[in-house]
Amino acid sequence: MSLSFRRENGAAAVETSLIIGLLVLIAMGSAEWGLGLKDWLSVTAGAREGARVGAAAGDTANADCVILEGTAGAVRNISGAVLEVWVYKSDTAGNVGANRNRYRPFVAASDDPALLRCLTWFAIEQTWPEASRDNDGTTRDWLGVRVVFDHDWLTGFAWFSGSVCDRGMSGTCWAADTVMHVEPDPNP
Repeated sequence: MSLSFRRENGAAAVETSLIIGLLVLIAMGSAEWGLGLKDWLSVTAGAREGARVGAAAGDTANADCVILEGTAGAVRNISGAVLEVWVYKSDTAGNVGANRNRYRPFVAASDDPALLRCLTWFAIEQTWPEASRDNDGTTRDWLGVRVVFDHDWLTGFAWFSGSVCDRGMSGTCWAADTVMHVEPDPNP
């Protein structure tokens, strides 16, 4: 064997290992972003379902319970956890107003039972009572639902790790909002 033939074999091995490493990195990144997109779409559907149900519920008693259960029903198979669900009065531009109710899933037995809503949700903040929602005429309120969730990365490799969420675990905090006009009361 000549010396130049051996040098070419070594170069081919190095090139192959670099290409395979790059392809594995691209495949892992595609899988991570694909799973993240799947979770974000699920949470977006949950926010939309909660807002749709909330727009129909209007000012009825326990409207937030209906919103929370509708949202939770649509967000079942995400890789992570729902951290909070907000029900808020929005302006016409879709911005979060000062009137809002924030809930988180009930997890701690030490939580105040008086703040437990709908058996599985703990009230963090309540400044927009259901009875105060306007569903009459042209001045009807805009109701928004925000779902804040923590997406857990599958591999934890490179930039697919770390957390900016409150629960301090590996993942990424994302949120999805939907705003809808509260429907008029069908029984005026």
